[in-house]
Order: sequence, then structure tokens, then C-alpha cells
Amino acid sequence: MPDEPLPSKMYRVKLGHSEVSVKCGSKEEAIRLARTKLSSDLTRLYDVIHRAEDEQFEVIEVEGDSSR
Repeated sequence: MPDEPLPSKMYRVKLGHSEVSVKCGSKEEAIRLARTKLSSDLTRLYDVIHRAEDEQFEVIEVEGDSSR
């Protein structure tokens, strides 16, 4: 039986003063998606965003998300 995907949750992910919201199944995936979004929005900071350690990202699970 294949592994079932984790239920999606909404996360706010901050790096410095920049913040994005992503919907995914884990905090690790939230960081990965946030790197992509932030580097797309802030192209001049691409290298800084992708070199940042995972611990530098603040990941907050948004309460009350009704993902069914």
C-alpha cells in the first residue's frame, strides 16, 4: 500500500522581513516552497535565499485553515 500524502496545512514562512504563505503537508516542504516563492519575488536576493539555513526560516502553522 503506497504512503498516503500528508493533509495540507497553511503555513506562513518568514525569512528576515519577507513573508509568504504556502499550503503543503509539512514544515520542511513549507521551507522548500517558500524558497521558491521568495526567490521568484525577490530575484536580486536569490543567492541569499537559497544559501540560508533552514533554521533561519520562521515557519508558523496558520490555525483555522479548513483544508478538506
